[in-house]
Amino acid sequence: MTSIEPLAAEHFALVARWLAEPAIHRWLTAEWRGRPVDTTVVAMAARNKRNRLFLVRHDGTPCGLVGLSDVDTTDGCAMVWYALGERGLGGKGITSDAVNLACRLGFRELRLAAINAWIMRGNEASRRVLKRNGFREAGVLRDAAVLDGERVDRVYFDVTPGELAPATGAPPA
Repeated sequence: MTSIEPLAAEHFALVARWLAEPAIHRWLTAEWRGRPVDTTVVAMAARNKRNRLFLVRHDGTPCGLVGLSDVDTTDGCAMVWYALGERGLGGKGITSDAVNLACRLGFRELRLAAINAWIMRGNEASRRVLKRNGFREAGVLRDAAVLDGERVDRVYFDVTPGELAPATGAPPA
């Protein structure tokens, strides 16, 4: 079973380790890729009032991170992002469930009207996570990111409360 909880200081080092892993780090935004990820960086992100960061647990064990960033309660929008930190858990629906829980929380508690996300073209695992949750492709910003030294497109997605897919095996947030 997948659950999420607000990211606490005792998890900053674990999250920093996950985000520093090359397999994850390569997909991060330029502001994160441009510097080492350590507990200070994670703490700053967690304390930013425009972010809501959550530890992901699977069967009680910490395994990833999901966040709502650029939270704008005036216009009612935010961006979701995620990382599964523990190896060997991919393909089990954990990330999809965590994204679903974070989006439900955003719609219910923050009264968001829309949540968006973007992926770098070629990140098919992230595309599947978003599609499973009812996100639709909203546009492409060509050559807007760098992945492994090459320019790639950013593909944007969005979802509204009525489009969000039903939760799949995750408990209510």
